[in-house]
Amino acid sequence: MNFSTNTTYAAVATQVTLDKVLSNTVDNKGVDRTLPKGLTNINELFNVPAITNNDTEVMPANTGDNKGSADVTVLTQLGQTNKVGAIWSKRTQSDTSKQNYINVDKRQTMSMWMYFGGVDSFGGTDTGDGMALVLQNVSDSAFTNGGDVANIPGEALGVWGTVISPADVVASALAKTAIQKSWAMEFDTYPNSGTYDSNFDKNVSGFNHIASNYPARESTYGIGTEGAYMNHDNLITSIPTATRTSNFLTDDHWHHVTLTWTPAPSGSTDATMTLNYDDKNMDGTPKLTSAGKVNTKVMKVDTTAFDLNGSNKLYWGFTGSTGLSSENNLIIFESIPSLVEADATTSIIDETSGNREITDATTDNPNANVVHQGDKVSVNYNLNYLSGSKPWENIDATINLPDKIDYSSALITYTDDAGKTSTETIGEFSGMTNNQIEHKLGQSLYKTGITSANVKFEGTVNAGTTTTETDVPAAHASFYGSDLQKDVMTKAFVIKQPNKITLTKTGSDVTTSFNTEVLLNGKVSYSDKTKTVDPSKLTVVASVNGQVAKTSMNSILASNSTDTFALPVSSQLFSNLHEGANTVTIYVYNNEDYNVSDTITYTVTISGTVSLSASDSNFKTVQSFGDNSIIPRGSDWSINVTDSRQKGAGWKLFASATPLVNEDKETWTNSKDGQSLIFIDGSGNTNNLVNNEVEISGAVKSQTSAQDYDIDSQWSTSDGILLKRGSYESAGIYTSTITWNLQDSI
Repeated sequence: MNFSTNTTYAAVATQVTLDKVLSNTVDNKGVDRTLPKGLTNINELFNVPAITNNDTEVMPANTGDNKGSADVTVLTQLGQTNKVGAIWSKRTQSDTSKQNYINVDKRQTMSMWMYFGGVDSFGGTDTGDGMALVLQNVSDSAFTNGGDVANIPGEALGVWGTVISPADVVASALAKTAIQKSWAMEFDTYPNSGTYDSNFDKNVSGFNHIASNYPARESTYGIGTEGAYMNHDNLITSIPTATRTSNFLTDDHWHHVTLTWTPAPSGSTDATMTLNYDDKNMDGTPKLTSAGKVNTKVMKVDTTAFDLNGSNKLYWGFTGSTGLSSENNLIIFESIPSLVEADATTSIIDETSGNREITDATTDNPNANVVHQGDKVSVNYNLNYLSGSKPWENIDATINLPDKIDYSSALITYTDDAGKTSTETIGEFSGMTNNQIEHKLGQSLYKTGITSANVKFEGTVNAGTTTTETDVPAAHASFYGSDLQKDVMTKAFVIKQPNKITLTKTGSDVTTSFNTEVLLNGKVSYSDKTKTVDPSKLTVVASVNGQVAKTSMNSILASNSTDTFALPVSSQLFSNLHEGANTVTIYVYNNEDYNVSDTITYTVTISGTVSLSASDSNFKTVQSFGDNSIIPRGSDWSINVTDSRQKGAGWKLFASATPLVNEDKETWTNSKDGQSLIFIDGSGNTNNLVNNEVEISGAVKSQTSAQDYDIDSQWSTSDGILLKRGSYESAGIYTSTITWNLQDSI
């Protein structure tokens, strides 16, 4: 093979052989060889193309040298010089549930563990040449120079353009030899510079680097006096979390990588790829810089580079190569977005201070991470399925709950795609020790069926008797299931002992009726009498029979007061007020430091009634000659019953009428036999109302709050109270008096 000759650095330590890297043990030198967790059945999802000298193989879990629980993709291997490596997603295989691709129209997350060889020191260990993540729209066998490995230098990493001979060193020719319709991000472990045919990295300092560009674009390459070089976009030459400055890739450690594709906004072709490199530790906890951040690089990706031509799916995978230098380039895949794309998030809610979510403290809100001794809180883990061809199933939850909370309950709530919920208890909760739980979720998540799960733990903040502030660190949880593994951390928070806000009940319990507002009086103060009340900083939380409402203290202050208030309560404000005794609880909290008061309780007794309202009403005007027909009601009828008693109370409404008489004292003909005003029920039965009491309606109250019944609106044109005509009636305006009898009855 006609590979370039790379400069060899004198090494003071040797690289570790593949069998030792995959031993899943701690060796006798104290180096941790534990293997990361990840996916299996990788051969079902990725293709290892039949390219000459392709050194790539997938080593199944717990097989041969691989002592771990996940498949290991060996892209290139230490000691195998002048080799290439490539593995591509199976985008078009017939089994759609296993098709592996990047959907450019959706958020896609690829996560994996990567190992680049080297040693845990810097002394010039001879490593080469690295790996490249590639998105492309060619095939699952793509490779630099069409796979003609006899003319591929190590610097090309199997994706970039290749220098065939000095005569070919023009940018346009280089671009044509690269993988077409592609974008790539390289993890380069060999500094190619100083020689005419190996000068790709002439503008890059450092031993290792990460960079990206478009392999098939002429603008990616430049030509200098020492030959071709690559323009390195989004260049990274050091990592703050790395133990080694120069060899942050080749440090003999596994590095976790998360890549998130965000689709281009509407009307744009610029998508983004976010790289989080070395973003978590082997135990799943985040790996943060001294500033508390993850190593992040956001890169713009022009989707026109892929020549999609109406498609939205890309191949993705890794390519690599070795020249005279070599290394173990290894990958353990952790998520495949086309199979399962899901979110796992966590939150701590301070229920006592208005269901406030605990967040990081800021200059504007220095108490955002503060809770107080005795606060009721919930710790939530939220799993949401976003897209994919397979369910997220067999989800094993390993949860380390935050400290200093006395937990009282645990529950999983599932929500399906129709919004219907179901619950699952966590049996392990009763036997929990050290706030640690392992539980396998009983349900899978998918885009149809159950789409989300909320794992909720409730408890009371308890820092003991200390009078000082207590820092509670973030706690880790993992949700590892088929085809996807997710790790989350709760927010760290601070427990403060409150300068207690005290509420005093200054009024008496109240008896009232529905639709009448009453005022409940109280006074607020601090246990520290030197502290004055600032009502603008206080929020009032009122609960009526469990229905909660919040208002500002300023809005209910008594006149010319800063600490005395009158809280209005009525059935208009609280729909669940019912007849009889209602429990009203009131407390306040400070909007700045979230300090919470004690609670005062009032009893508001509602004297319930059932009442009737009826208006003067008319029948329609008709001609005086008759035909024994029925005259319909006019549009002004209004008969209403309002029941403010307890739920389950019943009532009946009766009516009777006097004969109809006109202004000349003439009686409606049919009034003589009592058949003028009639009531026809829903079954068509006819009853006379003249001098006869008839039941016309009734109901049993179905709600706790006041309930209204519009009686006449329930009648059609052929039933209800109607007027029966005889064969002849004298012209005139006839009147009758209807007597209503509303009875408290079931």
